[in-house]
Amino acid sequence: TLLYTIKFEVMEDIISLEEIKSLTDAADIQKIFLKLREQEESVTKDLDQLLKNQAHLETKMQNLNQILPQVSTIEKGCLSLRDKINNTNVLAEKVSRKVRELDMAKGHVESCISRVNDIIALTRCVEGVEETMSADNLEQAAQHISKYLQIDKSLISNIDDDVVGSFAVLKDAELRIINNINSRFDTAAKEGDEKGVEKFAKLYPLVGRSEDGLSKYSKYLSGKVSSRGQHHLTAALKMSKDDKRWGVMFADTLTRLFEDTARIIEDCYLVLDTAYETESLQSVVSVIQEECIRQARNTFSNFLQTRNVIDITTSSGNAAQPAAQEQDIKLDQILEEMVIMNSRAEMYSNFVKRKLQVEEWDGLQGMYSLQNETMGHYITLETQFMKQNIQKAMTMERRDSKSLVSSIVDDACYLVQKSVNRAISSRSVDTVCAMINNAASILSVEVCIELSEVLKKGYPNALSYSWQQGTEEQVQQLKEGFLTALNNLNAVAGNVTKLKRGFEVKCEKCFGSLPKLSTCIQGLGDVYTEFRDTLSRGEVELCRAAVFPKVHPVIAEFASSSHVITEDEFYELEVEDPWLHEVVKVVDESIIVLSDLLQPPIYENVLKNSITEITSYLEKLALTCSYNQLGGLLFDKRLRSLVTYLSGITKWSVRDKFARLTQISLILSIERVSEVAEYTSSSVKCSLDISEIKQCLKLRKDFRGEDINKITGD
Repeated sequence: TLLYTIKFEVMEDIISLEEIKSLTDAADIQKIFLKLREQEESVTKDLDQLLKNQAHLETKMQNLNQILPQVSTIEKGCLSLRDKINNTNVLAEKVSRKVRELDMAKGHVESCISRVNDIIALTRCVEGVEETMSADNLEQAAQHISKYLQIDKSLISNIDDDVVGSFAVLKDAELRIINNINSRFDTAAKEGDEKGVEKFAKLYPLVGRSEDGLSKYSKYLSGKVSSRGQHHLTAALKMSKDDKRWGVMFADTLTRLFEDTARIIEDCYLVLDTAYETESLQSVVSVIQEECIRQARNTFSNFLQTRNVIDITTSSGNAAQPAAQEQDIKLDQILEEMVIMNSRAEMYSNFVKRKLQVEEWDGLQGMYSLQNETMGHYITLETQFMKQNIQKAMTMERRDSKSLVSSIVDDACYLVQKSVNRAISSRSVDTVCAMINNAASILSVEVCIELSEVLKKGYPNALSYSWQQGTEEQVQQLKEGFLTALNNLNAVAGNVTKLKRGFEVKCEKCFGSLPKLSTCIQGLGDVYTEFRDTLSRGEVELCRAAVFPKVHPVIAEFASSSHVITEDEFYELEVEDPWLHEVVKVVDESIIVLSDLLQPPIYENVLKNSITEITSYLEKLALTCSYNQLGGLLFDKRLRSLVTYLSGITKWSVRDKFARLTQISLILSIERVSEVAEYTSSSVKCSLDISEIKQCLKLRKDFRGEDINKITGD
């Protein structure tokens, strides 16, 4: 029945009965029939699915029927719990109301007790003040006033006339005690009674006058700093020039000023820590610091005037003025004094920041300004001192007969080291950076360029130097000057590296790791490079002037002789080879002789440059000659002998320099063209490409061109 009903409803959805009855065409009937059959199949599938789930649905219904009694029990339990919660809530509200009533009553009781205690305290304060004032005991009287000031007057002032009278008595006593404290503080300050000043300064917070106490105490401490600063400066100005401390008397004056100020801050910290709030220390130190800066500036002004710093700054660049040596000594003392002054200021500033427990403090701006001014003068003087003395050292340059370098090497580096180390002792990072940069500039301009000018004059050579260039003595002086300049460049470059390492260690120890300092120190590396580049150009010039003009003619003899030789000629040359003998001789006379005149690194570079030139020139000549196999074998023997000889006079292998020549000689000495295959093989490292190999083979008169052209690089 259900299936029939579904089918009928589906059919009704597709077409009505009236429409079916009206159908007359067989095609339309067939079309409707197919649609009805498809719909019937779909409905059948849905019914089958429902029938499959029937057992599962029945199981769920059975489970629900079993749970229903339990749900009823839970419902009853929830209703019971709701009633209990409601009852508990009502009870809690009643208890809370009672607690609030008790708290209110307790508050009234405590207020009443407080008023009673205040009245009792007020009565005791009146009695105590009268008694302590009569006994002239200001400390106890101030304690009573402190308690009186803590009483809430609004709560008990209207209780009765006695209380009002007590307030009037204590107010009058308060004013009398304050006046008494002021009077006694001023007396103690005037008489220099430090303990009395500290004693009365501690009483101001007790009578409610903390600000007044801080103001008067700060003013007293400021005056103390002023007095001691003026005393130290007066003593310094009266010092005799014969006194051993006269050269650093202003540094000593500043040191004593900072020590006294630090001691005053330390003492006032103990007073303020026990009687005032923590923040009060900074306000007091601010007043003290202002006076300290005034005294420090006064000392620095007297320093500039007494030491004639301004005049020296404008005249120290004149090396020709009289008594220059005496002035240098004086300037050296002034510079030492200036760095001591700055280092003491830096130590004092660090103490203040540590005491105030801050990283930076605006109250030290005046000190920083003074330090910058001091170091500004210092940098100018130190730079001129270093530059002027290096110029003098260049003018007075001398060379010991047993030394390869002149005095400028040690003098210049000593002056730079002294100036930069002195700057490091100032404890100012900016000053150290400035002096390192200035030192690098001075080394570059005053030393490197000066030595470069010597090299530009050239190295005189007997083969090219005519009588018009000067006498033999002058020529010898030019030679010695050129070689000494080379040695100086090498020695100074090495010293610059040592200075750089030394400054890195000292700066790390003094300032820690700072990128700013590291960058400045790395600038010395550029100076080292400049010295090395200048030295390299000088080495090349020495080779061109002293070595190549002598070596080239001897090497050129290789091309003037025949290399198509007989066996008799080969054996004869194998026993005694004039060309090889002359090459060895000219190397000994033009290169080996320089080993005693140049420092080892320079000599090695000259030797490398010379050997490179020999191999390059010999290769050019070798490729212009014609050979037979014996000529090639002779060429190979000559190269081996030359390599053996040169290896004996060097500390490094020369075989790499002769690699191309050796391979050329081997190719020239082969018996057949086919043997060259081992050099063109990819498994063999060869310095020659295939075109160069063919070029070498074509130098053999006994090889055919068509055989040579068949060679490939496979």
